Amino acid sequence: MTEYEIIATVIAGFALIQPWAMWVFKKIFRKIKVSFMPSAKIKLFYNRSGAYLLMGGVIESKNQNCVVKNISAKVIRQKDNAELKLDWSSFISPINQSVGNNFINTNENARPFKIVANELSPIFVELANEDENVNNRLFEIYNKITLDTDKMIKQNPNMNFDKAKEEFSKNNNYKKSRQELLEDFYWKESAYVVEFVIVYNNNRRIVYKYQFDINKKESESLKENIDTALYLELNRLYSMPYNFSCPQKEYVECQHSQKE
Repeated sequence: MTEYEIIATVIAGFALIQPWAMWVFKKIFRKIKVSFMPSAKIKLFYNRSGAYLLMGGVIESKNQNCVVKNISAKVIRQKDNAELKLDWSSFISPINQSVGNNFINTNENARPFKIVANELSPIFVELANEDENVNNRLFEIYNKITLDTDKMIKQNPNMNFDKAKEEFSKNNNYKKSRQELLEDFYWKESAYVVEFVIVYNNNRRIVYKYQFDINKKESESLKENIDTALYLELNRLYSMPYNFSCPQKEYVECQHSQKE
């Protein structure tokens, strides 16, 4: 083999090895680092689905691509350590779309997604109660309320809205359900800590902790959503407008956040 052929063979060998060597270098020496940068506010909900929240921000995956497999949260009410465990349910578009002269947010079911290395991936995720017992009980309550409402209106088709609302407030099931919902109401006046968990790749986890407060006025406003939810079917039958209070709260990252 001539000197030229030896040199050409060595160069060709390096060309074949280079992609593999770069892959090894990235895997071993340039480790993945996933981080979450939150938006300024967290949005709180209370309706027929109970208590839940929406968080937004951007996720970055440095050095390597990653697949986000799950996002969850645990809310801890500081005055009594009551916990609310939430799991991702849907992604909300941050951009309003015009539909029939109304501006609405579009959403889609939450599912795993890929983040390209060194790019920012915006995300607004709705996190719903993961407790099936709670969810089933809420379904039972509001299903019975809906049936009772429909039955009352069918028996009194000429009743006006105010009279119907007054009569329904005397319904035994309404009163029992309202009392149960008030007793189980989560968004009370207190400080809260949110443990926000992102699971990616081979079930690696990154955990952020944030804190926010709910004052008395905000708590009472959210509590009024109980009656809005109970009268929802009545409002629908009479084509009456209704509104759920959904306060947006500023929050701060706790100093003891755990990042893995």
